[in-house]
Amino acid sequence: MVYALVTLVALFAAFPVFYMFVTSLKTHVLLYEPATILFTPTLENYYGSIQKYGLLRYLADSLIVASVNVIVCIALGTIAAYALYRFSFRHKEKLVFVVLSARIFPSIALVLPFYLIGLVFRILDSYLILVVTFMVFNLPFVVVMMKSFFENMAPEIEEAAMLDGCSRVGALYRIVLPQIKTGLFATMVMCFMFAWNEFTYALFLVSTNVKMISTAVIFFKTERGILWGEVSALGIVAVLPVIVMSFLTQKYIIKGMT
Repeated sequence: MVYALVTLVALFAAFPVFYMFVTSLKTHVLLYEPATILFTPTLENYYGSIQKYGLLRYLADSLIVASVNVIVCIALGTIAAYALYRFSFRHKEKLVFVVLSARIFPSIALVLPFYLIGLVFRILDSYLILVVTFMVFNLPFVVVMMKSFFENMAPEIEEAAMLDGCSRVGALYRIVLPQIKTGLFATMVMCFMFAWNEFTYALFLVSTNVKMISTAVIFFKTERGILWGEVSALGIVAVLPVIVMSFLTQKYIIKGMT
């Protein structure tokens, strides 16, 4: 009974993606017959999205921004989380709350401040403005997640390594991080997904020089109406990396998050 219920929930959740995939394989004529299931599939919607709208450029820019953001956030967030875990100082809990409070604000509330920052420093429509902006919601997530992973590890292991002559940085790199590598990997995957799917900042802070895959959907609304075939093809291309990554790393994500 439980497996049947889980299967129904999974099918319900996966149906929109499946229907989007079916729609992306239909011709423009068949798009007006949504009930048609049996048809000859075509890739013209994918060709149109790639050739006419330059979908590969969107994918490349999104991959660059998301990857750089993950590297920066993991490096800074892990060091900050280790400091919060290992050292005692006044108002530590308040500092953790302040770090986490950056995720309290909705993204639309912070668009104007970041737009003004980018305007003053002349970094609008660049990779840098997106990497820095995405750190607002990714860096607190990394700090809180890695702090919880550090706290679940026995401190005696690190202390024994330091007694054997290992420095604190060496103990962190050689002893601590290998012990929590599943949690570190799960945090990296979640950060990548957050950056890959971010829409609001990508829409307002970049336009010509940098093109994010999450904002490409707005270009398929024309005077002739919405190009549902191209939109569906775009949706499949956008979610495919996330789906593949989730399937390949689900064991590490579940183990790290639990």
